[in-house]
Amino acid sequence: MRAARIAIVVGTVALAATASAAPSVRAVETETGEVRACLPVDGGTLVGTGGGLVTIDGAGARGARLTAHDGLPGTRIERLVADGDRAWVATDAGIAELAHAGNAWTIARAVPTAPARDVAVLDGTVYVATWDGGVVAITRGKPRALEMRGGAKAARARVSSLAVVDRHLFAGTTAGVYALRGARLEKLDLGDLGEIRALHADGARLWIGTTSGLYVRDDARVTPLGGGMVNAIASIDGAIAVASTDGLRAVDRGRLVAVRGAPTMIAPAALGERDGRACAGGLDGLWLREGATVAWTAAAAPARLPSNDIAALAVDGDRLWVGTFDHGLAMLAKGQWTRIDEAAIDRRVNAIVVEPLAGGAARIWIGTAAGLMTMERDAGGALAIARITKRDGLPGRSVLTLARLADGTIAAGSSSGAALVDGGKVRRIGPHGPIGNVWAIGQTTDGQLWLGTTTGLYRGPATPWTDKDPDGNGGWQRFAVATGALGDDWVTALAVRGTSIWAGTYRHGVVRFDASAGATGATATALGGGWINPGGLTWDGATLYASTMDGLLVGDGQRDRWAPLAGLPGRDTTASVRQGDTLWVATRRGLAAAR
Repeated sequence: MRAARIAIVVGTVALAATASAAPSVRAVETETGEVRACLPVDGGTLVGTGGGLVTIDGAGARGARLTAHDGLPGTRIERLVADGDRAWVATDAGIAELAHAGNAWTIARAVPTAPARDVAVLDGTVYVATWDGGVVAITRGKPRALEMRGGAKAARARVSSLAVVDRHLFAGTTAGVYALRGARLEKLDLGDLGEIRALHADGARLWIGTTSGLYVRDDARVTPLGGGMVNAIASIDGAIAVASTDGLRAVDRGRLVAVRGAPTMIAPAALGERDGRACAGGLDGLWLREGATVAWTAAAAPARLPSNDIAALAVDGDRLWVGTFDHGLAMLAKGQWTRIDEAAIDRRVNAIVVEPLAGGAARIWIGTAAGLMTMERDAGGALAIARITKRDGLPGRSVLTLARLADGTIAAGSSSGAALVDGGKVRRIGPHGPIGNVWAIGQTTDGQLWLGTTTGLYRGPATPWTDKDPDGNGGWQRFAVATGALGDDWVTALAVRGTSIWAGTYRHGVVRFDASAGATGATATALGGGWINPGGLTWDGATLYASTMDGLLVGDGQRDRWAPLAGLPGRDTTASVRQGDTLWVATRRGLAAAR
């Protein structure tokens, strides 16, 4: 997969006062190798990716990149639509209108909506295809959802595409094709075409791309043309062309044939054309063709961040380790990215802990969906990788969280309990009986261990699990909804200061537990904060950061008072870590650097 990096510097963003000076996002890092939309324009090409909007000039050089950090409603781009000398961008959080000024494209206006998949303009009204929000009409800047009739309610609300044929608006949904009649959209009886993924207007004909192939509607007749799942449709060299799971195909005398000279692509999903210039893209990047007689060429993109879907962060001196949900592990040092072989490290990384070793070396612990990995890094940076799995004594196959205890031992939380890993030995810890997923582990200064699980919060000794205990529960105490201590039993994150611990829950915010040494109980104080993601609580001096589904929240850990950090590439934040004067923030749309 190819990727590109363009750092964008912005001014300070004001936040509400917290315990210490609030940071502001100065730059973002996103992976732009996954091409989801493309559009040839004057002087170059607009490219919509999973990591923002990229401009490429006629010489192939990449220009500025726009993300939610720069004012787009969302960072993941779903569709690009030409509108005279302007263009519309459909993103995962709304639409934006782009204006061309000189050699740059600027955001003229942005309208938040449900995740947007397409845009069409008819008689001065902007129509937006949204996923789970139906078709939204925007008139004089005000959005309103159109009534839709026919088909299952949930299916018709998932709109993938729009097209205007003879001044009539059509919408493609998972329930079929709809036509705008008066003020509402009504389902057309076209038979079972499958889920609609793309629409394209060609004179009086409506081309329909579906999960079962390509169809054309002409004079109310629908004709199938076959092909794999069609993701995009465009007119190239006077013929209808599609990006499908069968590759790039064109309609020739009523059948689909391979586009002459087209590249072999992985999951092509984007297709565009203007004045003989064409573009196509998919999981393996972008391809350009500057004219009908010119060969397709791959657009160069340097390897950078492996994925925008970031799960975990850890600092190792001047190295930043980044774990992703879908493309394994990478390391950033001195502005350069190094990707760890995905064959050696599972693609799904859940947690990372750095254990310093003598002589400037380190051991990197990586919790993954396939077990626990360790990497020995010597002073020169060379790596040696080993794996610990359920066969070696881990309670569960998937390792969800890691913590380094006061004595240097590594504690691992899994899908079926927790364990200590020391000197190659794995020893189970925690109460007897099933406790569900262990999402978080913390240790207070009195030596007590705390486990955040799907069945509540547990406090107990940092000793291996044993059957020989007086109370039959290993000395562990449970705090839960049933005990009145929590509003939600899913404890996803823990942060420690002294003998107090802050527990983040999935649906009920943060709860502070205060207990004196040796006390059997603890005082619980609810602090709010929304839906806390796994591993999403971090102390940074006197500031507590909470990574939530709705952004990174900044607080002091003492009051129900939080301020959101603005300028992130995505709302769903998963982790934060301090490296020198930089606060790194991980989201499911990329990485941000704040100061």
